[in-house]
Amino acid sequence: MKRLSLDSKPIEFVSVGLHEKLRVVCEKCNSGWMSGLTARVKERFSETVINGAPFSLSPRDAALLASFTFMKAAVKDYCYRSKPFFTVDARKKLRLSHTIPPLARFWFAAFQGTSRYSFKSNFNLIDADSPGPLFGMEFFCYTYIFGQLVLQLLAPRWKDIRDWPRPLVVLDPHTYWQQGAVKFWPYPGELHWPPEKYLGDSVIEQFIYRFNAPVNVPVSFPVF
Repeated sequence: MKRLSLDSKPIEFVSVGLHEKLRVVCEKCNSGWMSGLTARVKERFSETVINGAPFSLSPRDAALLASFTFMKAAVKDYCYRSKPFFTVDARKKLRLSHTIPPLARFWFAAFQGTSRYSFKSNFNLIDADSPGPLFGMEFFCYTYIFGQLVLQLLAPRWKDIRDWPRPLVVLDPHTYWQQGAVKFWPYPGELHWPPEKYLGDSVIEQFIYRFNAPVNVPVSFPVF
């Protein structure tokens, strides 16, 4: 399989509704813990997804959204990559205890496009190949958009297994995006959705790839 780069096309799955079916998990998991996790997200956030209802995010809600986002990212990763980014151990811990990788970061945002309902499931890899503290690392960025709710994950690792004992460095987004995206995990305290501004059709692709070129941002924030 060809490795993703800044010039490659996004891996994207577009549909209508709250369903994304990728046949890479066993029936027991699909109809068991994964179905249960998805049902809890639907129960808690369906009004937000469909109608844009505001919510306050408690520690339990944040853990639920982070686990759900990581589940979607891990399935997508395993489906499209011959050598998945996330280890077997990380996926096992997700299944057994909904454990989230320690340096994974999660954001939520609000989307208002021209369509009544939108769905995107997209991941891309960012290579740190320039000299500096990030050299030798790679980052997995996953963005999940369903209805008006946007969830995004960023996870780091060393590309060379011999570097794995070394401490990892966290990659922060450009401050420009603070207007439209809020980091909810690790949980910093009570949070509220929606953020200050919504993402519109003209900026959503830049948001998906915001870690690829963090200083390449629009002059203004095109939102509805």
